[in-house]
Amino acid sequence: MSQLLKCIIVDDEKKDRENIQILLDRYCPQVQIIGEAHDKESMLTVLTELKPDLVFMDIQLGAVSVFDVLNELYNLSFNIVFVSAHDKYAIKGYKYDAIDYLLKPINHKCLAKVVDKTQQLKGESISKNNILNGFKELYSKSIEAPKISIADGKGVHMIKTDNVLYCRSDGNYTTFIMDNEGEIVISKGLKHFETKLQEYNFLRIHKSYIANLDHIDFLVKEQGGSVIMKNGKTLPVSRNCKRELYEKMNII
Repeated sequence: MSQLLKCIIVDDEKKDRENIQILLDRYCPQVQIIGEAHDKESMLTVLTELKPDLVFMDIQLGAVSVFDVLNELYNLSFNIVFVSAHDKYAIKGYKYDAIDYLLKPINHKCLAKVVDKTQQLKGESISKNNILNGFKELYSKSIEAPKISIADGKGVHMIKTDNVLYCRSDGNYTTFIMDNEGEIVISKGLKHFETKLQEYNFLRIHKSYIANLDHIDFLVKEQGGSVIMKNGKTLPVSRNCKRELYEKMNII
């Protein structure tokens, strides 16, 4: 039987620490949780006094970034898995040396893969500079909106996904509604863009609309359901799409 991986969970939210613990207990029997931390002081204490093999870290501890805390440690003799509720596209699936990345709510299959990877890395030397440099790159990518390219008859538009409010079906055409009140009409149906835009936090909410979830201001439950976008426009939500929309928006 392989040796247990000693693990520490760092998160300022108690329910999120408990959720990771439940998933580890259920799906990762090779992991032994030896400590928790919820702020800078407790994080420094457990990382200094205990000797973990693996640490799950929420990127933000209140107003403090874990990067600031890691900078105060002389060495990192453990593997780090960063955890966040914010999927900012470019970091999805991003790997760097001993770094891995999980999104909340955590998928147990992804968690198990991370643990298996860490078990394979156990005993290997870990460079603090590599980890911190990798984190800097990961964090910078997390706050940088990606660009997508869409082609029309005149050429190719390079646009930031953050600038797209929603897409509207116009028969065999799709109209991209932009935050500057502009529009881009593409000679492809809405279905062509549905899957392609999902990884950028867009969702098909109706047969005629794909919405950028980051630009929804209000969700109306009455009269079948609709959403109010940041430009004040109201878009209908179909019954078939309502459940997934609620899940994506973490409605509790």
